[in-house]
Amino acid sequence: MSAKSRKEVLVRSASGLVYVALVLALIFLKAPFFQIGMAVFSILVAHEAFGLVKKGMNSSPNVWVSPFFGILPILMLFGKGLPLMEAGILLAVLIAVLLLWQFEKTKASALWLGLGILVQLPFWIMARLGWHDPFPVKIMLILFFLTWINDTLAYLAGSFWGKTKIAPSISPSKSVEGFVAGLIGSTLLVYLLAKFWLDTNPIPWMGFAIVYVPLAVAGDFFESLLKPKQASKEGGKSMPGHG
Repeated sequence: MSAKSRKEVLVRSASGLVYVALVLALIFLKAPFFQIGMAVFSILVAHEAFGLVKKGMNSSPNVWVSPFFGILPILMLFGKGLPLMEAGILLAVLIAVLLLWQFEKTKASALWLGLGILVQLPFWIMARLGWHDPFPVKIMLILFFLTWINDTLAYLAGSFWGKTKIAPSISPSKSVEGFVAGLIGSTLLVYLLAKFWLDTNPIPWMGFAIVYVPLAVAGDFFESLLKPKQASKEGGKSMPGHG
């Protein structure tokens, strides 16, 4: 492993540990602190999406789109669900994206709006789930553990043994070996946690992992497609060393 690769691993590890510690603290603090944290995270990822779209399309989205990204974070802070209101808001955003895409000058704004809301949705879902009484600590931990183990195993296996690239023209670092390691590790993890920690049927959790891992990889490829070829793969500013 080169000096540059070792430095990258250290940066990723350090920022990842900070993120893990913060997420664990929010989970154990429970509602409403967990929801506040999810709201902040969702605003940060929407901000990251702005830079991604700006680089990928070589055009700055209009800042007037930004108020849309405060809608889901605000809804995260409500204890009782507002399903009809939330569904209506998401439908309105989808319509806005489709309308904006029709005009050449607003395509960057349309992409930012669509992508920004999309990356906010997982935080919104977890925030809504977190209002359950009692707070579902174990389920929250499993959801985050699944993400972390998949990312970690895919990165390590790809770094040390990855030789068969999935789509080198899009993302040179993604390998079949890394994907398989993440998929097997994630599925095995949720099986063990569901069976021996949640004391429940592990099959649905395993199915969730099998669906989740390919979707996560697809999301990474989409991010890579937006980034210019000369841009660094690990372009995250909020979380150094991570995309």
